[in-house]
Amino acid sequence: MLCSSRRKKKKQQKINFHKNGSLLLEELIASSGGKYNPIRTFSSDQILQATNHFDWSYAIGEDRFVLYKGTIENRTVLIKYYKDEPFNFDADNFYRDIAVSSMMSSHKNVLKLLGCCLEFPRPVLVCEYPENGALAYLGGAAVIKPLAWNVRLRIAKEIADAVTYLHTEFPRTIIHRDLKLTNIFLGENWTAKLSSFSLSIPIPEGESGVNDMVCGTQGFGEPQYISTGFVTENVDIYNLGFIMLSLLTGKQGISIYQEPANGDSYKMILLPDYVEKCLGRGPLAKLIDPSMLNSADDDIPDHSKLQMEAFVDLAMRCVRFRPEETKLHMIDVAKELKRIENQT
Repeated sequence: MLCSSRRKKKKQQKINFHKNGSLLLEELIASSGGKYNPIRTFSSDQILQATNHFDWSYAIGEDRFVLYKGTIENRTVLIKYYKDEPFNFDADNFYRDIAVSSMMSSHKNVLKLLGCCLEFPRPVLVCEYPENGALAYLGGAAVIKPLAWNVRLRIAKEIADAVTYLHTEFPRTIIHRDLKLTNIFLGENWTAKLSSFSLSIPIPEGESGVNDMVCGTQGFGEPQYISTGFVTENVDIYNLGFIMLSLLTGKQGISIYQEPANGDSYKMILLPDYVEKCLGRGPLAKLIDPSMLNSADDDIPDHSKLQMEAFVDLAMRCVRFRPEETKLHMIDVAKELKRIENQT
């Protein structure tokens, strides 16, 4: 009886491997134009041993997937397991996550893909383990780690660099489409590591965008994309602007803001609206994350204040597209963040 059960299990693993392998190969060819590096495969036994059979006590984060901390071949790794939900995430392309992660793994600001396991019904990703965890907690409120201003500025610049690479270095522009705090990890020396490419989508050559179903995290979508389903570079620029505002204020995308006209009245508003109101009514020190202030009197060093002012202005340009302004590209945002960082 036991031998029969094992044979059935092995047979199903082979079926999964061939099905997943075939779909992954198709995605690799489509995403990379036929030029891709071989991807290492791990066995289901290695994954099960590393996670103690997906023991919840090994989990370190949860989104549309569960992240586990495990050990394979004496190396600590991050294991990404897509959940079987009662409803279907049609937009999640597990094979694209593997393919694009592989294509991006050479970039220092991307969470490096070590390989995958194809023996489960859905592929399981194995990635480098980020020493300092996620930028924000996964599975609940997106609370940002208490980091110094210069580290937050560098994180924004590094993520802009990684997304610029995604937009410009491949045969077709690829839009990430799911930029958010919980998809950014922190490696050694707090180096930013972008992850999660399952919602990414290529734009056809010669086109400015592509029509697709609206997906991503509720409340963070670029307005034109939300209303039309037309994916352009603006989707990532808009989401990066949200990330920048969150880094500055310490708040997530939707904040509770107390209306001054009525001390008992609270209203849920988007972070950009919150920032605009704060800037119009008080000093910069009242807007920024209090954990970045070094003194009780809310003093901000002049150098940091100049950087913060330029930073928030750029972030607002990312989330507020005005017809009279020059169209922003991600490479422009990355260059401006580097200029701000070097500002003296």
